[in-house]
Amino acid sequence: MPAIRRISRAHGERSINVAEAEVVRQIFRQFANGLSPRAIAQRLNATGIPCPSGQLWTDTTIRGHVKRGTGLLNNELYIGKLVWNRLRYLKNPQTGKRVSRINPTSEWIVTEVPDLRIVDEALWDAVKKRQESIAIEYAGTIEATRKANSLLNRAHRPRSLLSGLVFCGCCGGPYTLRGQGRFVCTNRISTKTCSNDRSIARDKLEARVLDGLRERLMTPEVAAEAIRAYVEESNRLNRQRRATESSDKAELAKVQKAIAGLVEMAEQGRGTRTLVDRLLALDPTVAERVREVVVMGGAIVEPGNVTPVAEANIFSDPHAAARGAADCPGHPGHARAGHDCRPA
Repeated sequence: MPAIRRISRAHGERSINVAEAEVVRQIFRQFANGLSPRAIAQRLNATGIPCPSGQLWTDTTIRGHVKRGTGLLNNELYIGKLVWNRLRYLKNPQTGKRVSRINPTSEWIVTEVPDLRIVDEALWDAVKKRQESIAIEYAGTIEATRKANSLLNRAHRPRSLLSGLVFCGCCGGPYTLRGQGRFVCTNRISTKTCSNDRSIARDKLEARVLDGLRERLMTPEVAAEAIRAYVEESNRLNRQRRATESSDKAELAKVQKAIAGLVEMAEQGRGTRTLVDRLLALDPTVAERVREVVVMGGAIVEPGNVTPVAEANIFSDPHAAARGAADCPGHPGHARAGHDCRPA
């Protein structure tokens, strides 16, 4: 319960909500006097006191986890201590869900805020003492439950065939598998907000569901409809695959045509450095298949023998012109065997 509310998000300032602070102290007193978290939650729901989440109170909202500092009974802000970096959060690569891990106590950042204290030391100690006695009394049960939950989490499968698929016809809440292998309304058990006290054995419920599936889904009409839907979807996927293949082939032909045109231009001496770079970007293997590329056209050494095309090339790509001139035997300091760009 946010009995201590944040005033400013920018500066982290907080203030005490007097009415909600009294509810917090009431919960602490009831637990210290022997009332269970479930009974406390049921009383809060019966009196209409809202939960911090805006939903109904549950036992876990009050109980929380002692070591993680979660739950109303473990919130140290109520005794004037602001704790940061208690937990770190990681993403499970298998499920994609975020999971919390407890940091070493040496990494916690604890700030004393005595002005925000709403639970006195004696009441806090009484609650902690009862939590310790419960942990000792039910140590075996708690450990067995944790091991069972760990095995289920590792298997990543539901506890039963219908887990998560059964709901209460009165309140709409989930019907879950409880002790003695029976499905019951969770809201009836946890919050007492549902009047449906009926339960059903797991084997009987599963048998009814499977019998219903056989009777209603195996009729000739339903089977024919399922086959028709399957054939229709298969045809749709095939049409989509053929359309994609046709599009890919057309795009490939377009690229190959562009490559052929660029290769022809380069071999005829009508290419620029930019064109060659574009050609290599489309197909890097061109460099292995083409013996040489004449980048510039026309004469670039002898005056009076420069064509308009060569002038345009030189103007648009002076970098290529400089490289072409450097490769010519007529250019000082550079010559290539078998090539001569000097006039005959």
